[in-house]
Amino acid sequence: MFEKLTPREKVLVYVVGTILPIALIAVVGLWFFNSLNQNKIDRASLITQISDAEYDMGVGKKADRRRAYYESISLPADIEGASNNYLAWVKGLVRDDLKLRLKMLTPSDSTPLKVGTKVVGERKSYTLAMDGTLDDLTKFLSSFYRVELLHRINSLKITPQNETVGSKKKIRNGILSIVAKIEVLALTSSMEEADFIDQLKREIEIENDWTKELDAMASTVVHRDIFGPPNNEPTVSARPARSYTSMKDVSVSLSAKDADTEDVLKFEFVGDLPIEGMKFDFEEGERAGKLLIPGQEAGDYSFDVMVSDNGFPAKWTKERVKVVFKDEAPKVVKPVEKPAPAFLNAKETRITAIVRDRTGDWQVWISVRTTGERFKLKQGDSFELDEKKWIVDEIRADQAVFQVENNQLTVGPADVFFNAERIPLDPPTEDVGKQAPDSELEPVESKPVESKPVESKPVASRPTDIS
Repeated sequence: MFEKLTPREKVLVYVVGTILPIALIAVVGLWFFNSLNQNKIDRASLITQISDAEYDMGVGKKADRRRAYYESISLPADIEGASNNYLAWVKGLVRDDLKLRLKMLTPSDSTPLKVGTKVVGERKSYTLAMDGTLDDLTKFLSSFYRVELLHRINSLKITPQNETVGSKKKIRNGILSIVAKIEVLALTSSMEEADFIDQLKREIEIENDWTKELDAMASTVVHRDIFGPPNNEPTVSARPARSYTSMKDVSVSLSAKDADTEDVLKFEFVGDLPIEGMKFDFEEGERAGKLLIPGQEAGDYSFDVMVSDNGFPAKWTKERVKVVFKDEAPKVVKPVEKPAPAFLNAKETRITAIVRDRTGDWQVWISVRTTGERFKLKQGDSFELDEKKWIVDEIRADQAVFQVENNQLTVGPADVFFNAERIPLDPPTEDVGKQAPDSELEPVESKPVESKPVESKPVASRPTDIS
């Protein structure tokens, strides 16, 4: 049969015979891979379904546990019968345990609690009105929610009470008017007994540390009284000396102030410190103390000290402190001041003239330039000069002789009194040996007086006969 085919038909048979197996293999292979991938997809889908089912089972178990827990803390199914016990517990908590002033506690009618169309429980509401402090309110809320019951406070209204002081001035007296809306649930599946409240109270009384925890918590809340005045900012001041001796330890006085007397203050350093080893020397909570600083080399040292309080919100203030260390200055010995030389006016005192008056007696005229004084003196007269008494002992034509403190001084018209030669009187007085030499005058060695003929000297002012 194949031999009867034409060459063209033979070629066609060869081609079809070659392509057909290849196509068949490709189709079978594609089907196999598609089936394998579909199996993987189906397997992943089954795993997802199993996981979802396990999750739903877990959620159901959690829901069962939650339902069992709610049933254990629910009021008895007969909510109207349990309501009286609940009211008695609330009154005991407010009046007896916490000592608040109970003004009102009234229940309302119960309403059904539904999930879809199924009734699963009953809901009952109460209105509680009472007066107390913020500390009382804090303890009430803590005690209320510590009891494991299906109850809650839906709303809470707090109004600070005021009282009139003086001329129509109203101030807060610390008492709060409190109105709370309470809601209680009773599940139909609840198994609680009618005495459930007594059992809960006995469980709370067993915990001895609860009272201490409650007092500590209430103290923290009261300190952050939202109904009180805003927290005041503390202040800090440092009083260092102007300078300290280098390499010697010093202390700086620190003090803080806060208008809120109940605030506890804390001191601390801020930023980088230029001196290591600085520390505060006072107990925590005190408002004054010392800052101890180790001795340093000479130089200026500045740093910040901060004081903060524990108010709500906490506030703080910082103060820049500057401490100056200086090297100890060497002791300076002051020179002993020498007393000013005496006869200062004598340096400007001169004889202006030696004359005769109308009676023929000699006069010596003296001028003190520093004081403007002028004297006309005869023998035996005296005048005061530099706190000394000058007595005219003798008047000659060209000079005058004066007696000053047991000394004799001869002065001519060309001389000043300060440069006059001093000659002790002979014989000396009995007190001469006890007198200290005049330190203001130039020392003059005592020499025996030799009698010499008086030489005539030119007269600066020629004697004039005024007779």
